[in-house]
Amino acid sequence: MTLMLKDLGAAFAEMPLQMRQLVPAMFLQWFGMFCYWQFVTLALARSLFATSDPLSTGFHRAALVTGQIGAFYNLIAFVAAFALIPLTRRWGARLIHAVCMLASGVAMASVSYIGSETGLLVAMIGIGIGWASLMGNPYVLLADAIPAERTGIYMGIFNMFIVIPMMIQSLTLPLLYHPILGGDPRNVLVLGGLLMLAASIATLRISPSRSTDAAARLH
Repeated sequence: MTLMLKDLGAAFAEMPLQMRQLVPAMFLQWFGMFCYWQFVTLALARSLFATSDPLSTGFHRAALVTGQIGAFYNLIAFVAAFALIPLTRRWGARLIHAVCMLASGVAMASVSYIGSETGLLVAMIGIGIGWASLMGNPYVLLADAIPAERTGIYMGIFNMFIVIPMMIQSLTLPLLYHPILGGDPRNVLVLGGLLMLAASIATLRISPSRSTDAAARLH
């Protein structure tokens, strides 16, 4: 146990620059996604069916819509995951991920203002593209940054960058919900969208990877 803690401490102390720079983007994007997952049904109940009563028919219908648009954005993510591969090879994971976070942020912030299920499907294209990038491009950025012999420990630390923002969101959002967000779940989705936009900016602040530099020389 002592040796493991010593290795973990050394890994944090010697963490590559790009991985350190990735931390703010990871925090912002996972905090934002958790806002969406937790509050989308509540937001749709208000925006589509003008209700906040969990026992109402409108709330039940909002839950059904959440399932439908969730299935749709996962389908978009499946397709986008393949489409992003050549784009990432051409322009690098950093730029492509920033663009995807931008698309996701705009889409997420707009969900609360969309009054039709058809319009929501359009927004889910942006969410799906962002979700596809979240599942791949941060790992590409990490792989380009860390030494191969320390892949295991840095992958473990990287997974902490996903879990910790969700824990912080669960602890802090209740403190913000009424005094800052007016007790309105639609405002939580707007907050989530703004955080995704901030994640896009934070991603652009990451130093270009070795693979990006190599691709730039080739083209």
